[in-house]
Amino acid sequence: MLSNNKFDFYDKTTLKSYNLDVTMRYQLTMLDSLDPFTRIHSENVASITCRLCEYLHCDKNFTAYCTICAYLHDIGKMFIPPKILNKPEPLTDEEFQIMKTHTLIGYKMCMDDIRLRPYALRS
Repeated sequence: MLSNNKFDFYDKTTLKSYNLDVTMRYQLTMLDSLDPFTRIHSENVASITCRLCEYLHCDKNFTAYCTICAYLHDIGKMFIPPKILNKPEPLTDEEFQIMKTHTLIGYKMCMDDIRLRPYALRS
C-alpha cells in the first residue's frame, strides 16, 4: 500500500548505490571520455530506475539488476564516432543511421562478455 507521502523520484537521499563490476566501471569511464553527456544521462537513468523500483517495492536483486541495465543502456555509444555523437546540429539521415547502431553494438558487447551477458538477457 502506498503512503500519502509524495514520492520524489529525484530525491537521492534513499538512493542505494550498487557496486558496478570493474568492467562496467571501465566502460562507463571510457564513455565519459568520449561523451560526458551520455555518461551523466546513463547515471540519471540508473537513478530514476532505482527509485522507480523502490517505489514499486521491487525485490532488492531485481532493483540492482534493473539499475545496472540502466547504467549500460547506452554503452554502445562508445563506438559511435565522436563527430556524430557530439554534433550540435541535427544529424543527417546517414549519421542518424550510424547513431541508431549503438543499441546493437551495446547488445553485442554485453553478449560477448560473460560478465555483462546477464544484462542483455532477461528470462
